[in-house]
Amino acid sequence: MSVDFHVLTPDDLSEWRRWFADEELSRRVAFPDGSWWCHVSSDPGACSWFAWSRGQALAQVQVDRDADGCGWISLAVRPDRRGQGLGSQVLAAFLAGPGRDYPRLCGCIEPNNLASLACFRRCGFEVGAKPDDEGFFHAVFPPGMPGDDPASCE
Repeated sequence: MSVDFHVLTPDDLSEWRRWFADEELSRRVAFPDGSWWCHVSSDPGACSWFAWSRGQALAQVQVDRDADGCGWISLAVRPDRRGQGLGSQVLAAFLAGPGRDYPRLCGCIEPNNLASLACFRRCGFEVGAKPDDEGFFHAVFPPGMPGDDPASCE
């Protein structure tokens, strides 16, 4: 499957917001309100994309770059398409596409989000052995960078 990415535009917001009718998504990802839109559209370190295939939005990816250049990534698969392996396909395509602009990507994943933990591992992220003080597993890509400890990707 071919996956294309485009930076979210104001025209995409209604589609993205519709996904939040799903309880699982709205529990794990912050609703894209006006403050969020200002952040991703005006902060040079933030970007949000829709992943598309065959004319259909499949997932949303957001990366916030910190001062050290690490990109903090989040991935949300369209609720009616979860459980089909799309998360791994989208994440792999992101790493081969827009993700190349980041020397390191880090994610914070809740321990009970088994699908996301598996997805990030399948795509080559190193996931820490235990949650951090806030209860999240840290996932780091590429794995094994000198000085990196997935348990403290800060």
